[in-house]
Amino acid sequence: MPRPKGSKNKKSIQTVAQVEAQIAAKQESKKVLEAEQAEIVAEIGKQKELLKAKKKVLRAVEKDLLALEEKKIEAEAIETAAAQKEEIEKVVSKLVSSGKSADEILEMLKK
Repeated sequence: MPRPKGSKNKKSIQTVAQVEAQIAAKQESKKVLEAEQAEIVAEIGKQKELLKAKKKVLRAVEKDLLALEEKKIEAEAIETAAAQKEEIEKVVSKLVSSGKSADEILEMLKK
């Protein structure tokens, strides 16, 4: 098959008006992209501030949580001690009512 005459890679000649139209279109798209970029940067700034505030609140909550856990441990220790004291008092009262002497009761409690 014969080849067609002429190069297919010819550059088309553009007029000044066409080039100016292309420049105007590119400038318009540049303005739109710059506006979108500014919006995104502003939104990122807002999100950073929001994150900073949330982290501050989280640290305060964690601190309060630790304090409450410590109070719980202390309360459990007090309750345990009170229960042990009550049980010892019951045992002592039983031993006293059974006629044991104070020395015998002390020996039994040491075991």
